Amino acid sequence: MVVNLQQMQFIPQGAQHSLLGPIDLQLNAGQWLCVLGGNGSGKSTLAQLLAGWHGDLLHGELTGIANVLQQPLVNNALVQASVTRQLIQQSPQLQLSGCTFTVEQEIAFGPENLGLSPDEIAQRIEHAIAFTFCEPLRHRHPATLSGGEAQRVVLASALAMRPKLLLLDEAFSRLTPSATQRLLSQLKHYSIHTNCCIILFERNLLPAINYCEDYLLLSSGKAFSEAGRMLSSGSLNTIFPSSIATINMPDAWRAIGELINLGEWQSSIPRDETQLIDAFKVLYATTQ
Repeated sequence: MVVNLQQMQFIPQGAQHSLLGPIDLQLNAGQWLCVLGGNGSGKSTLAQLLAGWHGDLLHGELTGIANVLQQPLVNNALVQASVTRQLIQQSPQLQLSGCTFTVEQEIAFGPENLGLSPDEIAQRIEHAIAFTFCEPLRHRHPATLSGGEAQRVVLASALAMRPKLLLLDEAFSRLTPSATQRLLSQLKHYSIHTNCCIILFERNLLPAINYCEDYLLLSSGKAFSEAGRMLSSGSLNTIFPSSIATINMPDAWRAIGELINLGEWQSSIPRDETQLIDAFKVLYATTQ
């Protein structure tokens, strides 16, 4: 099992209330999960804990069962955790090493620190560059990259580490919708071939729902003590009604929420605009 959380709670150092949890979550190799929640819901804290930040960068009390890859999350050594876990956050420039002169060197930075052979490093670089469409960026200085370009390079650097758990915390925020979908489709193929477990952390319904089967919804809460609670988990149909007031979604999906409340929507929740239009045609379109 890749992730095993049972009644896990995190109370930051100096705080009186839990910032996150209790959370129950089990994920196996190759499984995809989308963690949904608004600002202040604890998404990033959960991602950081799973990445191994507790003890090094996150301080506080972690209770319950909390294991990743059979290792406890309490007092991780982040350097060791990064060998099998990679976290990508929404500010890519903050995740660049700052000590390389080309994108190619940036992607090689992690594998070089693993002490791999030159041939293995070169192979990983080529695969990561091709996978993330970074070939035109290969010889660019990382400081000259746009936000979207930097996000692709950070993703390439993470994939070059060959992680068993990939954590994407709003990792496509600087990319266009089409570029995001291209990379998510690539990641689907990647996880199938490598059995990498992938978790998306999003405050937007789309496009994550087109790629994930399992969901966890966190509460933003009106008070600090209410935030970070697990509101719902399971399939998209299960969590959708509770998510309407919590996350960002197009008005068309909010309309579906109203129809659900009125008992007028019996179909599955559409995962993209094509499914949305088809569903409305079937249920509500009339012909003369």
